[in-house]
Amino acid sequence: MIEEIKQKLLSGKEIEEVLKEYDWKFFENFVKEILEAHSFKTRLHLRFKTERRYEIDVLAEKGNLVLAIDCKMLGKGRYKKAEIEKAIFLQEERVREFKKFSKIKNKKFYSLIITLFEEEIIKKSKTFVVPIWKLNSFLLNLDYLNFSKNL
Repeated sequence: MIEEIKQKLLSGKEIEEVLKEYDWKFFENFVKEILEAHSFKTRLHLRFKTERRYEIDVLAEKGNLVLAIDCKMLGKGRYKKAEIEKAIFLQEERVREFKKFSKIKNKKFYSLIITLFEEEIIKKSKTFVVPIWKLNSFLLNLDYLNFSKNL
C-alpha cells in the first residue's frame, strides 16, 4: 500500500489528491502501515464497550507510548473547524473509556486525529490533529513534542 502511494507521489501528485481516490478503509490502513513502518505495534478497529459501544480506528503501541487514533477524511468545507472540534471531544471520550477497559497499564495514552486536509499540526485540548502528509515527520519528532497533557 505504501509503495502504491509512493509511486503516485513520485509521478508528481499531491498526497491529498492521491488519497481522495480511496475510501476511508484504505485511509485507515494507510495510517496503520505508516505507524508500523515506525515500529509501532498496531491494531485496527478496536471495538469495546463500557457504558456504551466505542471504536478506536487505530491503536498503536511502542515502548511506554499508546496512540489512540481517529482517522478523518474531512473536506475543506467551511464547517471543518467545528467537525474537528467535535471529533476531538469524541476521541478524548473514547480514549478515557478505553483506559477504563484496557489491560494496558503503566503507559502514556495520547489522542490523535489524522486528517486528509489540514495546514498545520495543531494541539487542541489533549489531542494532536495531524494531517496525513505530516504524519511521518510527527512520528519522527515524538520525543520533542509537548505531550504534557496525556489522557
